[in-house]
Amino acid sequence: MSSVRPLNAVLHAFEQGASTLDEIAVRTALPRDVIVASVGHLRRMGRIEAREMVAGCPSGGCGSCAFAHGGATPGCAASGPSRQRRGPVLVQLNLRRG
Repeated sequence: MSSVRPLNAVLHAFEQGASTLDEIAVRTALPRDVIVASVGHLRRMGRIEAREMVAGCPSGGCGSCAFAHGGATPGCAASGPSRQRRGPVLVQLNLRRG
């Protein structure tokens, strides 16, 4: 039985250019739940960083939205940008340098 060190394996996969959980799974042969836990731990350690990617209502309001109608009225029938986020959030993970 070999001793796999998940944190090292996941970190090495990032160093080798993996950019998704699926790529990490292919490179490490670790179960997805172990990868997710490892990524969370590496984030808390400051070894990798996560940036939320812009999705949903823009911070500039309805006038800067791709769906806006004339006069900056929302094209999605909302009265304005939502203050409550619902559903999945797209996150970009990066290896911290320095």
